[in-house]
Amino acid sequence: MKSKVLVLGCGEMGEMAIDDLVTFGSFDEVIIGTRHPEKAKPVMARLRSKRTKLSVQQVEVHDRDKLAALMRGVEVVLNSAGPNYKNALLVAHAALQAQVDLVDMSDDYVSTAELLALDTRAKEAGVTFVIGLGASPGINNVIARLGANALDEVEEIHTAWIMSGADPGGLALSYHLLYSLSGKALTFQDGKYIEVQSFRDGREVLEFPKPVGSMEVFHIGHPEPVTLPRYFKNLKYADDKASFNPSFVNDWIVNLRELGLCAEEPATINGVTYTPMDIAAAALHKTCKNLQEYRKEGALRVEVKGKWRGKTTRLIYAASGRIAQGTGIAAAIGAQMLADRLVEEKGAFAPEGCIDPGIFMQELLDKRSIGELITKRIEE
Repeated sequence: MKSKVLVLGCGEMGEMAIDDLVTFGSFDEVIIGTRHPEKAKPVMARLRSKRTKLSVQQVEVHDRDKLAALMRGVEVVLNSAGPNYKNALLVAHAALQAQVDLVDMSDDYVSTAELLALDTRAKEAGVTFVIGLGASPGINNVIARLGANALDEVEEIHTAWIMSGADPGGLALSYHLLYSLSGKALTFQDGKYIEVQSFRDGREVLEFPKPVGSMEVFHIGHPEPVTLPRYFKNLKYADDKASFNPSFVNDWIVNLRELGLCAEEPATINGVTYTPMDIAAAALHKTCKNLQEYRKEGALRVEVKGKWRGKTTRLIYAASGRIAQGTGIAAAIGAQMLADRLVEEKGAFAPEGCIDPGIFMQELLDKRSIGELITKRIEE
């Protein structure tokens, strides 16, 4: 029987995933499921391969029965159809109906919690859902597991990222930014979740690899502080901080919410129905696309603090590169690991709960050579 993978969405991150699956995967066929099949034609022409068949199917994620029918007969589904807060749960329910494994890029903490709540149903269906496997969350989470495995006890995990405002991905990402990163966020402290304001609270300066360098970062509304305590039971503190480069993009995102432009209530303008979010997301996306004088590289940073042989030890990991590229490639690696049965657990998991960090990082850094993971160990 020939092996197949279904990739939902054909935006920038979806295209990165498709590219990786054709180049490095072992699937016989990569099926692209999208609302607009014509947009997949340039991708298919560029990635035409004698070894891997590429095909495209028109599908709406809101049509669960048709989506589930398309999912049947594939080994794994990779969902890149954003925005996640609108589509991730719909895709997951279709995957349950089709009883197929799923890799998801969800990166807001509300939908992540909803997806992880499907754990029991996924177990009953005999499938594995890997939730939030991109760059951040995703690579950050796997690195956190890597660091935790090198310590005897984990007390704190700090994740952080920098994204270039000139590298905003597709329009769906702008919806996500306004939905998830403009309002309240959560951090984890002493067994409790603490509410903070994205891009306002928790300011500190962190050092990232070149070409990013030193950057101010702030608490933001991401899933890492929500998922990490699920898997590290003695964890006392977890946060996720970030900034855009240039940093005034942070203010754009927050200010658009403060102006009331992140609302989803429809309004009709000249006979066309929009929501304030539609207008704000389009404006944010177009404005970021015009920031061509800024570099497109971003960066990730993970600090794991705990005990090793009785000593307080900090492990700091950092890497630079394009966040959109890392997101698509990370999800593709996860899809291949599921197909290869390198993730044995059934249920719904964040990446740190089911992904072997040694295998994953070898695929990411050695096989694909997309960057270097800088590691620093400090014993106190």
